[in-house]
Formats: sequence, structure tokens, C-alpha cells
Amino acid sequence: MATKNDLIEALSKEISYLSKEDSSEVVNLVLEYLTEMLVQHNKIEIRGFGSFSIRSRKYANSNKLYNTVYYRMAKNVMDSTTI
Repeated sequence: MATKNDLIEALSKEISYLSKEDSSEVVNLVLEYLTEMLVQHNKIEIRGFGSFSIRSRKYANSNKLYNTVYYRMAKNVMDSTTI
């Protein structure tokens, strides 16, 4: 599993003219944006990776609802992971 620091490292290596601080800022901005979209119950689709959405679930033996993040993997990712 990749962590935020792994993303920052990969970004700074891939785009060599970005400093670690700039790479960190970019990753933080993207994650903030994705979080805000999910808070607003918007669906997020990242082509070739998958999609995220918010789903309401019921607690067991109760009518109370809670929200959870739902992730659906892209089909091409699923095809490449089969053995």
C-alpha cells in the first residue's frame, strides 16, 4: 500500500524540477480536493484506476444511517491483476 510520503517521493522523482516541498504541496492539494468532493457526495472517477463514491449504510438492528466511502476498481486494473 502506498502512503502519502510514497506519493510525494514518486512525484518528485518523476518530475525532477519539483522540489520535495512542491511535490508535498501538490499531493496535499489533490487529496484535499478529492476529500472535498466526497464530502459533497460527488462521485470521483480516475481513469485507469477506479472510482470513489459515498454510500449510506444502516447500522445493524437500527434505522440510523452512516456514510462510507465506496471504491470500485477500473476494469483494466482488474484484468491485469488476474493470474
